[in-house]
Amino acid sequence: MNSVIEIIPIRQPVRARLAMPGSKSITNRAMVMAALAEGTTVLNNASDAGDSVIMSNLLKQLGIKIEKRGDVIVLIGNGGRFNEFNGALNAADAGTVMRFLCALCCMIPGETVLTGSDRMHERPIHGLVEALTRLGANIYYLNKAGFPPVKITGGSMKGGKVRMDASMSSQFVSALLMIAPCFSGDTEIDCGSEIASLPYIDMTMAVMKQFGLEIKRKEHGTFNVTGQSKYSPVQFTIEGDASSASYPFAIAALTAGSVEIVNLPSNSLQGDIAFADLLQQMGCSVIKDKTITVRGCSQLKAITADLSGMPDVAQTLAVIASFAKGETVLKGLKTLQHKETKRITALKTEIKKMGIACDATDDTLTIRGGNPHGALIQTYGDHRMAMSFAVAGAKIPGIRIQNPDVVMKSFPGFWRTLETMGIKINLA
Repeated sequence: MNSVIEIIPIRQPVRARLAMPGSKSITNRAMVMAALAEGTTVLNNASDAGDSVIMSNLLKQLGIKIEKRGDVIVLIGNGGRFNEFNGALNAADAGTVMRFLCALCCMIPGETVLTGSDRMHERPIHGLVEALTRLGANIYYLNKAGFPPVKITGGSMKGGKVRMDASMSSQFVSALLMIAPCFSGDTEIDCGSEIASLPYIDMTMAVMKQFGLEIKRKEHGTFNVTGQSKYSPVQFTIEGDASSASYPFAIAALTAGSVEIVNLPSNSLQGDIAFADLLQQMGCSVIKDKTITVRGCSQLKAITADLSGMPDVAQTLAVIASFAKGETVLKGLKTLQHKETKRITALKTEIKKMGIACDATDDTLTIRGGNPHGALIQTYGDHRMAMSFAVAGAKIPGIRIQNPDVVMKSFPGFWRTLETMGIKINLA
């Protein structure tokens, strides 16, 4: 939908108590594990994000029985024993789906073509493919080497020792960790010292533990998985999405208001939970108990932050840094260029539209905060560009967002959530 909406700033500090939709990252991992478990798994507060819908639909194509009842997903796993499948699976623009199913399909008899959107075909997958191939998988690039689409001839996997380049994406490691328990032998994954977004691997291991499996980490980047292990079906409630929570938290920070997220625990599995700590460094107060509350301040301070462990909140932080006093430096951003769009480039362009000085390298953004003004924001087909810049619209007039429907990828109820916070949305 090629529409444009305008965000109408609120006239007073926001006051809100919200529940976030279930974590997209946890939901997608749990669905893969539930498919590999023997029996029925029930996931409460499951994500309704576009990426999770794609994952569910493709698992159904592979023969997994899945039923959705509101925000509850019921899956009947097959214990890792899949019927033969021959055909194409389209992951669209869902990175986790592409990487996770690339690994999973190596275990499925038959020939699978795994494809996606034009942008997905520009996102690297070589680190995962090389590791799987060394472990005996048969994977062929159908276009450009190192990128989807790929053809996978599946079957049994034996395991073994493998070196993996995980500098581009933690999803490579997570994808292999999740299927390795089903191998006939043990597996050791050596990722060296450079792993992108390590907290997401910690999340994968924590969810695996929920399903009864424990991964041994010998060193920082070496993981050992025991073969012929069984996932146990479970019933558990998925915590609120921490990446999604960054937007209402940021609005509290900008408006000197208060936002409490009731289903995001302080001991969250998600690395993006640390976004609240960064807001605290900028001058906000943060209360962590069974819930998390952020209270804003009259003037945000500039900070220097390494976001290599939480890249999905980089855009939110960049936007509010535009209002902060001083020069904010965001580091550890190199993986952003391989996301839904080239996010470093897109952020620099759109922040400058608001009249704020912004410099970029291939790994950093430097933002000299001031008094941003309204602008027409291009989203580049990227959900997080739309939601991050909408935060600015809660504070200043004239912020218009192109193609607002892109939020369906991760937070379908985003615009409704803003309205419950007192922020009006108008068609521009």
